[in-house]
Amino acid sequence: VMDLYEILRRVIFILITLIGTAGNLVILVSLTHIAYQEHKLLAIEKIVFNLSGANLVISLVRGIPHNLFLFGFRNLYSDVGCKITGYVHITFRAVAIVLTCLLSCLQCATIARGGPQWTFIKLSLQKHLEWIIFGLYLFCMITTIDVIPLSISGQNVTNFKFAVSLGYCFVVFPDNIMFQLVGYVIFTRDFLFMILMTLASSYILLVLYRHGKQVQGIRSTERNHEPTAEGQAAKTVVTLVSFYVSVFGLDTTIWFYEIVSKRMFPVAFDIRNLFSMCYASFFPIVIITFNKKIRHQLKCPRGEQK
Repeated sequence: VMDLYEILRRVIFILITLIGTAGNLVILVSLTHIAYQEHKLLAIEKIVFNLSGANLVISLVRGIPHNLFLFGFRNLYSDVGCKITGYVHITFRAVAIVLTCLLSCLQCATIARGGPQWTFIKLSLQKHLEWIIFGLYLFCMITTIDVIPLSISGQNVTNFKFAVSLGYCFVVFPDNIMFQLVGYVIFTRDFLFMILMTLASSYILLVLYRHGKQVQGIRSTERNHEPTAEGQAAKTVVTLVSFYVSVFGLDTTIWFYEIVSKRMFPVAFDIRNLFSMCYASFFPIVIITFNKKIRHQLKCPRGEQK
């Protein structure tokens, strides 16, 4: 008889995978339609588009095989399959971190009321956004390449002492030195970006607190929006960053504890899998809730013909 924990585990992961996949697809299609209608996307919309793509990849590459594993499917991948899926997942997890940080920094510069330095930062980010995003993708691909030689299929694991389990695949480290080195590099990278996005979000909250409803009247340099656009965008970023720091902060803390204690805990497998997919599911909910243009696309899928 299946116990309650096993039932809950399956139900939760299925729901998270479905919400993450469907929600991010909705955002991608909506923004594509907006770009087609308006012949461009705003800077923040470009970041949201890339974030939705990254979250969709995470939901598919991590969610589907993990759900199959929970339902008893073993040996889903060969060594090559584990190397590919492991690298894709860990890369796009990093992409989600750095793009959320970029989103918070751009929004911070957008609503900042200060001297020409803020205007310069904002215009520089907007002007070179595509290259910045490309550079961040490249950075994530380089900093996660170590997972390729370390990933193997579950059927080929003989030494679990320094192995991180995904159930169907394992990331096996040759010794404790490599295990700690990779762990500290990942922890440091994630921690630095989380600190940066936290500082940016804190400044956004400070601006919202100081100016209250006046923030809604701040004019965007990209285009004129209805009065609440900047305030809504700021709330979106603060909500995303708050949830992100909470979820990935706990995920990174568990990973850091395992590094320090030099032990792998079975329950950490489920917890870290849950945390790694939560943001991908929460992200589209927040974006659809706060973004009026996307909500309008959902209400009027054909849009206005011009």
